[in-house]
Amino acid sequence: MNLYKEFKRVLMLGGVPGWILLGYYVVQIAFARTKSDMAAVDGTAVIYAAYALGAGIYCYRDLTKDTFSRFFFSKLMKRTCVLWFVLYTMLCALSALWSPILPLSGYRALECMGMMLLNAAVIKNLIKNLETKGIMLWSVTYAFVMMTFTAISFARAGWATILYALQFPSTIFFYLVFYYAPKKIIKYPMLTTAILSRSTTGYLGMATGLCSFMFGQKKYRILGWIIVFGVGISIATVGLEDVLNNTVFAAKGGAFENGKLDEEKTSGRTQLWGPAIEAVKADNREWYGYGFVAGETMFVQNVIGGQVIGMHNGFLSAFVGTGYIGLIFFCLFMLGYARSAFFSNTPKQYKALLIATFCCVFIHTLANPGLGFRVYGTWMPAMYFVMLTVGLNIKYRYMKMYNPPYTVVVDNKNKMKIQKVK
Repeated sequence: MNLYKEFKRVLMLGGVPGWILLGYYVVQIAFARTKSDMAAVDGTAVIYAAYALGAGIYCYRDLTKDTFSRFFFSKLMKRTCVLWFVLYTMLCALSALWSPILPLSGYRALECMGMMLLNAAVIKNLIKNLETKGIMLWSVTYAFVMMTFTAISFARAGWATILYALQFPSTIFFYLVFYYAPKKIIKYPMLTTAILSRSTTGYLGMATGLCSFMFGQKKYRILGWIIVFGVGISIATVGLEDVLNNTVFAAKGGAFENGKLDEEKTSGRTQLWGPAIEAVKADNREWYGYGFVAGETMFVQNVIGGQVIGMHNGFLSAFVGTGYIGLIFFCLFMLGYARSAFFSNTPKQYKALLIATFCCVFIHTLANPGLGFRVYGTWMPAMYFVMLTVGLNIKYRYMKMYNPPYTVVVDNKNKMKIQKVK
């Protein structure tokens, strides 16, 4: 009960948008549907669309309701990579005109815009109400509640399916939990979930994120050099193939053999990507694609069949769905996100997290459904960190004189408490 009260008090500082964000996962529990009809425009899809529309409208009003909010929203749209994402999403909505299923492309683009505004409003409220350390603790609380709701929504399907669903948020939130989770009851289950997820893409993202140690505090830089030295010794001793086969690709039983990657152990992604690019060009659709989500899904199923819903690559989703123009917008968005992470104005202890998470998000975007596609898979946790990264850049670049009224502290008993900033 005490843990519940702490979570509730902390989450209140996200304002109404924070509760709407958590409500998204409640809706997922209440209206979960099987994979076979995930591309259908049915009653459930209407509910999701209505939720996204309502969230987007409310959060747009929240982002423009007072001087602080309007200032934040103005900088967000004019000075960050979010502008490119908005242009990309508008093009996705426009692609409904040539999509094979106009309502599906239109509502999925609407959903992306609504959820983007929702995450933006949450981060704005956190920056307005909390110091940066408090924002991190709020984010940990959000991650824990979100993962709990996700586990509940797949509980009937068994542990294997639960771990599959949790591979997306657990691996993206891994470094946030590693750096900032205050309680063992929160920290260790969440880290263990990421490690047991058996997600090769997630493992690659987490491994790449280790580079963030070099940008953080001294103790983590030392740990980073120890890891680099250990990896170097391992590669020199047993070879790069064996190191990769027994770590990143261990869940696949090893993917490299005699210097070649076994494509059958890459979940069919590489077998799809090459032919997909050639097919788009052959159909002379490289400038406008097949239509956001709907055209992409039908195209992929025609190529490899089954219940595959997309390219499992955000950049190729942009290309297949909206052509070169959409791909350019999406690339500019990701480049802007990378710049915000690596050249952030935030202090070192937070910059390391932003870099680590960018690495996770980028790797997931290369090989999982998420940004560039519809709101599914890694989309929500990835967008949250995009907004957190650009939001903190706005805070430290344009709001240096602003002092938020509250902070979240952890006492000697690892209990979270809200305190007014003196």
